[in-house]
Amino acid sequence: MVRPALVLRMLAEGDEEAFLAGLRAWEGDDASWHSFVWGEGISYAEMLERLRDDRLGVGLAPGRVPHTMLYGFVDGVIVGRCSVRHELNEGLRRRGGHVGYAVAPPFRRRGYAGEMLRQGLVVCAELGLPAVMLTCDDDNAGSWKTIERAGGALAERVWDEEHAAWIRRYWIGLSAAGPGGG
Repeated sequence: MVRPALVLRMLAEGDEEAFLAGLRAWEGDDASWHSFVWGEGISYAEMLERLRDDRLGVGLAPGRVPHTMLYGFVDGVIVGRCSVRHELNEGLRRRGGHVGYAVAPPFRRRGYAGEMLRQGLVVCAELGLPAVMLTCDDDNAGSWKTIERAGGALAERVWDEEHAAWIRRYWIGLSAAGPGGG
């Protein structure tokens, strides 16, 4: 069986139905796993405007950095999202890093996280980042294995006081040719 290709891209005007269906796939979870800017009372058009402003670094909330929110589409269905932070601030250096990704519960264990990370790293290279940092909880074997398969080198394990958990910090070197150099 051939699996349909995952396309990682920004949301467009015509994606509202897919976005809302993707949001429902997170039912019972924190909605921020699907979107950092979506909320009660915000229209889809307003959300797209906020995402554009976030990407351009316009009107960022305190503690935020410019970032590009990308969604993983498979046959028109959103299976997850990938946030590419254009730079690091102190908070992201502690936890979060340059790239954060999440796969909705119904679509896990199908390789989508790895493919979103791979395509997200290409975006990082296009931004001119020489290397990217990623973090994950130490007990999230699925995530750290995904990062290691993408070329992540473990830099350290540290205690995160705020979340009372051990986290892993990884670095992946990039070049104009993309992840891994070349």
